[in-house]
Amino acid sequence: SPPQDWIEIPLPATTFREHAGEFREDTIDIPLAAGEELEYKLEMREGDAIVYEWNALDLAEPELLYAEFHGHTERVGDAPGTLMFYRKAEGGSERGSLIAPFTGIHGWYLVNGSDAPIVVRLEVAGFYQRVDQ
Repeated sequence: SPPQDWIEIPLPATTFREHAGEFREDTIDIPLAAGEELEYKLEMREGDAIVYEWNALDLAEPELLYAEFHGHTERVGDAPGTLMFYRKAEGGSERGSLIAPFTGIHGWYLVNGSDAPIVVRLEVAGFYQRVDQ
């Protein structure tokens, strides 16, 4: 018997999006001295997407690296901003994806709790702009 015709289903609003920005890929080495903390930031518009992976290099005890993946809006004057945490964890690596829930800064707050310098190597691809530290 011949194959059945296709049954077209409606496209959910969050399944496909054309992006106005340019697609980019970066590998970024983020040095962290012993005991140092810093925030590595990307600027994204609402609906922009990234796929990422980071790994701590030369970290003997992965549980000594604390990472928060979060986003926040830019503050205007004394008005409070909006902040959303995507993930808080200890460990030497992370991989995932994000569709920005709002326009603003999205990135990682990293704390090297070890007594030696390390490098966190971030590989990221998608629609974003790097924010110079």
